[in-house]
Amino acid sequence: MSKKHLVLLPGWGMEKEVFIPLTHLLEPLFHFNFIDWQDIISGANLEERVGSFLNDKTKEVYLLGWSMGSIAAINIATKHKNIDGLILVGGTSRFTIMDNYLSGWNPRIVERMKKQLRRDKGRTLQAFYHSMFSVHEHEMGDYDKFLRLCIAGALDNDLNTLIKGLDYLIEQDVREQLASIDVPSLLIHGVEDNICPVEASKYIHTKITNSILHILHHSGHIPFFTEEETCANLIKEFIEERERR
Repeated sequence: MSKKHLVLLPGWGMEKEVFIPLTHLLEPLFHFNFIDWQDIISGANLEERVGSFLNDKTKEVYLLGWSMGSIAAINIATKHKNIDGLILVGGTSRFTIMDNYLSGWNPRIVERMKKQLRRDKGRTLQAFYHSMFSVHEHEMGDYDKFLRLCIAGALDNDLNTLIKGLDYLIEQDVREQLASIDVPSLLIHGVEDNICPVEASKYIHTKITNSILHILHHSGHIPFFTEEETCANLIKEFIEERERR
């Protein structure tokens, strides 16, 4: 099996280091292309970064979007026809609640978070990172592992970039695009996700016809970091199944 290209889009306030445990396990399968949120002018600017890469590749390209990155991945998948598959982890098609859509945060909480960032960026980020992990994951030492591997790069995120990211989360609504996605899609979600509730992925699953949903019962918002072997195996099976078709 020849190596494919995997474009990885991280969540809010995160950098590529968070993907390292997963990519070590997937290295025989993929060439990796990490996209970051640093210095973005807008969410569209990030999507343009991915688009410029995709225009140079004609085949065997997969997108992996985590959290906020899942919204960007959905947007990109509807605009570029040379994507072979979509992988959404802790995904959502709308981050904030609206009308009868309740699988998200109240926009006022996100606005409050913007004010907290301006007052004390480090403390606000650390509180957010702490909430990404389930009780079980904290007990297993996964948060401590995160602090060792990722915290330095994560805390270095530019304040303006973080604010722009929260604006993107408030504004974006890609629910209408879901029905137009016809590539195979793998959805992975932790049942104890406090950032994007598991109902968000269940909703996506009902709208993307060619999708598979795996719910991990002890995971929080970052299962590819805390259950990297499980997630790597799910991704490998997903790719192998597509190869057999």
